[in-house]
Amino acid sequence: MEVFTFEKSFLERLKEAEDVLSWEGAVMPASQVRSEWKSYVELKIEPAGWQAIWKIPRVICEDLKLRYPTIVYGYVEQVIFEELKAVFVVTAVQDNDVHLPESNEVSLVELWPTVQQENSALNVDTTAECIDRLRFFYTHIWMPWDKDYDDDRDWVQQHLEARIQLVCDLNKNRLPRPLALHMRTLLAEASYIQQRLDFLELDLSDAESDDEAVELNDNAAEPARKQPKTSRANSSLNASSLPVTDLMCLHLRMAIIKSEFEILENPEMRRAYSELQSNSIKRLRSSFGSTRQADDFLAERTPISHVVTAPGKLQQQLDLLTLAKSMVRAESQVQLANTLQDVLSNCQSNDHILLSPGEHTIKFLEHLNDNGSLSGLIQPEAILNPTLDLSKLPVVGSSDEDSTLLVIDGDYTLSQLVLDCRHVRRGILLRHGTLTMRGCRLLGDGNSSTQEGIVCMPGASVELKSCLIENFAVGISMRPRSCAELGNVQLKNCKTGMELLEKTVSLNLQGSKCSFDSCKVGIMAEGFALGVGKTEKVLVLKQFSELQQFFEDNLLGNCSFNNCAKNVRVFNESDQLLAQRSYQRLLEVDIEGENKENIQLS
Repeated sequence: MEVFTFEKSFLERLKEAEDVLSWEGAVMPASQVRSEWKSYVELKIEPAGWQAIWKIPRVICEDLKLRYPTIVYGYVEQVIFEELKAVFVVTAVQDNDVHLPESNEVSLVELWPTVQQENSALNVDTTAECIDRLRFFYTHIWMPWDKDYDDDRDWVQQHLEARIQLVCDLNKNRLPRPLALHMRTLLAEASYIQQRLDFLELDLSDAESDDEAVELNDNAAEPARKQPKTSRANSSLNASSLPVTDLMCLHLRMAIIKSEFEILENPEMRRAYSELQSNSIKRLRSSFGSTRQADDFLAERTPISHVVTAPGKLQQQLDLLTLAKSMVRAESQVQLANTLQDVLSNCQSNDHILLSPGEHTIKFLEHLNDNGSLSGLIQPEAILNPTLDLSKLPVVGSSDEDSTLLVIDGDYTLSQLVLDCRHVRRGILLRHGTLTMRGCRLLGDGNSSTQEGIVCMPGASVELKSCLIENFAVGISMRPRSCAELGNVQLKNCKTGMELLEKTVSLNLQGSKCSFDSCKVGIMAEGFALGVGKTEKVLVLKQFSELQQFFEDNLLGNCSFNNCAKNVRVFNESDQLLAQRSYQRLLEVDIEGENKENIQLS
C-alpha cells in the first residue's frame, strides 16, 4: 500500500503555515499557536475511521527494544483535537516479533494516511495534507522550548518571520556550511530530547498517579490493583528505575540548546557567529608573513599529510614519525597537528590524516569526501587484536550529543582505526561515493535497539577489508541500489548483522571469510520475491547460498554463521505493509535533516 506524499517547495509549505497562523488579534502567545492548529485540524481532518501507517518514534522503539524505524498498520479510532493526537488501533505489523498494545495514543505527526481506504467516503486526501502541514510546522518552525514561552508575549511577532527566514536560508544553502550543519545538529538533538522528556515525564506521572491510587485504598478491605495502561504504547517503561537526575540532565541540555539557538535565530548574530568560526583561518593567515602568502597556501594545492600526535615521550614520537614515513610519499608535504578536530576544521577534503594511538574526540559537522583518507599510525594487525587495550590504539570518538560520528559524501578511505560509536546513534552515514575501510573496528554500545554501525544510502558503495563491527542494533544497513564488498569481515554481537532493505542491493562476500557471530539475526533481507508458491510472510534460512537463489545476480560469495539465533531472515515482497517507494520515503525522513548540506567546499 502507498501513503500520501506531497511534493511541495519549502516556500509553499511556509506560506501554508503562515496562512494557518493568520491571527487578527493584537497578540498571539505561544499557547494560542496550538489553539490555531487545533481549530485548523478540526476543520480538515476526519475525526475517526481512516487507515494509516504509524511510524513508531525512536524513543519508544528504544524502550520496547524494537528496530528503528518500525512501522505498523491500523486505523484511527478517535482524533483528540485538543492535544493534536489520535487513538490508533494496530491491526497489522510487518514483523511478528513486534508486540504492541492494540490501542495506542499517538501524535498526529507520527501518522501517515494510506491512499487505499476501506471507507471510500472519507475525505482522506484533505486529512493527509493537513497532517503533512502540521508535521512540517512542528518539524521546521516550532521549537521544543516554545511551549514554555511567556503567554504575555507575541510568539508570532517575535519568532515566526525569523524562523521562516532561517528555514529558507538553511534550505537554500545560504549559510556558511559549518554554521548550517551546526544548527541542524542542534535541531535534531533538541527534537530527540523533547521526545525523550515527554516520554519519561508521562511515564513518571502515570506511576505517581498509580501510587496515589494505591495509597488512597490502603485502608480498604482490599487495596485497588494497578491496571495496565494499554492506551499508550510507551507505558511499559518502569519509572522507578529512572533516576530524576536523567530528567534534570535532559532539561539542562535543552536549556543550553535553547540559549544558543535563540542567539543564532537572529540574522545579525548568525553573521557574528560565522566570523568567530573563521578565527581558525585567521590564525592560519597570521602564521604566515603576509596575507598573500596565506592566500597562496589556501588556494588550490596538492594534498598534504597531517600527522596528529598525542603527548608522549620523545622516543615514542620518533617511532610514530618513522611509521608515518613509511606511509607518506617522499614528495608529499607534511604538517604536524595537536588535535584531530583542528585538522578536520582546516584541511582540504582530499588531504590525508594520520593519527597516533590514543583517544581523538571530535565534533565534526561536515562531510569527508574527495579521495581523502584517515589512517591510524599502528600496525594493521593490532586493531583486531582482542587483547590490546583501546588506549593503545588510534580511537576516534564523538561527544554524546552527536547523532552521527562521520558523514561520507564522496570517495574516502579509513584504515587502521577504532571508531568508538558508543555515544552516537549512527557510526557512519555514507551518502554518496565509495567508502573504503581496511583494518577498522566499529564499536557500538551493545544495548540500543536502534543504533546503526554503517548506513549505506541509495547509489553509494562500501568496501570493507579485515574489519570488525560489533555490538550494534544493525551492523550494516544497505538501502536500495547500494553496493557492498566485504572481505574477511566479522559482524559480532549485533541484533542484526546486516540488513538488505531491497532486492536492488548488491552484496559480494569475497573469499568466503566473512562471518556473523552471536547475532540475533545474521542477515535480514526485505522486499525479496520468494517465488511462485511461497506464501510465507517470513522465511528463515540457514545458509547465505539459500538467499542467493532469490536474487543470485546481486548476491555473490559466501559466509559463515556462528551462534546466531537466526542466520538469514527474509521478508516476502508480496507481504510488505508498504510499497517500496513509500517505505523508502519513511526511511529518509530522519536522515534528510541530519548533516544535509552542499558538499562543494567554499
